[in-house]
Amino acid sequence: MDDYANPWLHRLKWGYLLLVVLTLMTPVFYVMYVSFNANGFGANAYDFTWEWYRLVFSDELLLGALRWTLMLAVTVTVIAVPMALLAAKHYKATRNKLFPVFLLLAPLFVPPDILGSALLVFFKNLNLSLIWLGDQLGTSIFDSWFRLSFLTAVIGLIIYTIPYSFIVILITMGRYRPEQTEAARACGANGWRAFWDIEFPQIRPGVLSACAFTVILVFNEYTRTSLLKGGFDTFTTVLISQMLNTGMSPQSYAMSAMVSFVAIALIGSIILWTLIRAETLSRVARAKAEPVMS
Repeated sequence: MDDYANPWLHRLKWGYLLLVVLTLMTPVFYVMYVSFNANGFGANAYDFTWEWYRLVFSDELLLGALRWTLMLAVTVTVIAVPMALLAAKHYKATRNKLFPVFLLLAPLFVPPDILGSALLVFFKNLNLSLIWLGDQLGTSIFDSWFRLSFLTAVIGLIIYTIPYSFIVILITMGRYRPEQTEAARACGANGWRAFWDIEFPQIRPGVLSACAFTVILVFNEYTRTSLLKGGFDTFTTVLISQMLNTGMSPQSYAMSAMVSFVAIALIGSIILWTLIRAETLSRVARAKAEPVMS
């Protein structure tokens, strides 16, 4: 705000933003509310309890699904975010900016069931081709390379998450000036040192946000994962299977609430850290800009 801004208009904008966030988060808060009810979903009486959270750790199906989901999330994040960062750097450096953006954002315009089905058919035919190649060479080493498995699920999720990571990192890179890299190179730094010491500290909030966003996307993804995962269950596939067949168990509500708590804490911590960091840098910049008194 400045001296000419209307404080009530400023507060109204913040109130509107909080209302939108609250509206979007209402279903999540309701799941959290149900997860503490001893009588479960739809009961007339509400009795607060921690029992379902204790039972979560004895449900091997949910724990196994959560382990697979965590492994998918970590693997996809470790691969997709650096790829998105390289793509964002290429976009900033290239003159023809339309083609990279179209290439990276194209998966967003394909419905998940169509993209998942297309990848399923592609991997099945690719695996059959490799099996035929192995038969011709008299070896079975190629038989399971692209059979539906953890690998195919990771590839599908990387295609799904890279556009989002690219956008988040690119927005953060918008405030970075390439002249800073040129100055670092002129001072003798190589390309890696110029990036790590000068550019990365300024775009780190975007990279961390992209990591958090990718983890959340992998946790929430169902269609592509269910089509490409092979013989293991993930968190979303277990929950949706329960909802379609037997209904969600109280432990499932508790597990869903736990995942939501972690996601909110993760995103909130990144936002809080970014705000504190920005305020610290702003104070330092103001201190440097002040004239030195003799």
